Amino acid sequence: MLRLLRQPITFRNVPKIERVTVHSMVKEAISDSSHLHIAGMVMQSITNVRAESHATKRSIAGFGVRQGQHLSVTCELTGEDMYHFLSKCVDVVLPKIKDWRGVKGSSGDNSGNIAFGLTSEEVAMFPEVEVNYDM
Repeated sequence: MLRLLRQPITFRNVPKIERVTVHSMVKEAISDSSHLHIAGMVMQSITNVRAESHATKRSIAGFGVRQGQHLSVTCELTGEDMYHFLSKCVDVVLPKIKDWRGVKGSSGDNSGNIAFGLTSEEVAMFPEVEVNYDM
């Protein structure tokens, strides 16, 4: 007998959101580290969680990246901060994007992770950033 490919979703097996990871790779930080500091402040303001910077593990001469150089920032969200960020993203930011057609069906993996990206102009639509955008 063949099994179902996917179980029907009932009130007993609804997928649960455990955590949200907000990550930004700042390529401008190769030449000037102040861009990484600004990206960290923006991420901290929109997520309400302290941003953590990451150093590169290897040098890549073609891109001008040296080993140990800090080029990305990450925020791990759990609990109430996660739900506040998701509601802001879904209710405020994504409806403001004119050409946004939704998250592609192929953006997920077998483990239940979904990934999508926002440009710097779209990140500027978060209410915390929009207030300070003139600065």
